[in-house]
Amino acid sequence: MSKGYKKKRRRLTQKQERFVEAIASGDAPTLVQAYTDAGYADKSNPATLRKNASRLANKTHVVPSLEERKAAYKAKAEASTSASKAYVLRRLREEADNADSRASERISALALLAKASGALDDAVDREGKRSTANENELASELLQRLSVYVEEPLDVTPEHVADTLEGVDTHSGVSDT
Repeated sequence: MSKGYKKKRRRLTQKQERFVEAIASGDAPTLVQAYTDAGYADKSNPATLRKNASRLANKTHVVPSLEERKAAYKAKAEASTSASKAYVLRRLREEADNADSRASERISALALLAKASGALDDAVDREGKRSTANENELASELLQRLSVYVEEPLDVTPEHVADTLEGVDTHSGVSDT
């Protein structure tokens, strides 16, 4: 075979296309269901159906089509979810900024926006994240949170913090120098 040669992909039959579509779309919860929905024999015993459905799903010319179709459905679902989130966030911003809305409605919208942005994540979530974070991730989180209150960037690297705290009773905050 020469370098430039690309093997031509074998086309799927109509039944194979229906089988791939049923699996990728999620219309069929099992391979057997997709197999029978595609028009393959449903009179066989269950063991034979499982074996044949599995064989079909793993055929070398079916696998690429199945993967492509699944990726397409996943991309479509992600785009839809992203669009829905953007719409909800836009509407919450509009509600929060609407002077004609009641104060309680504006506050609720702001609270939901803060929660969506992670500004008000709860202590349990933070503790879970922090227990698995390394020093750089913790420093990054600290900088991000401090940036709301402090204009100048702070050096919160572990080395600088250790140097700064040297000689300070961390329980009382009083320096012994």
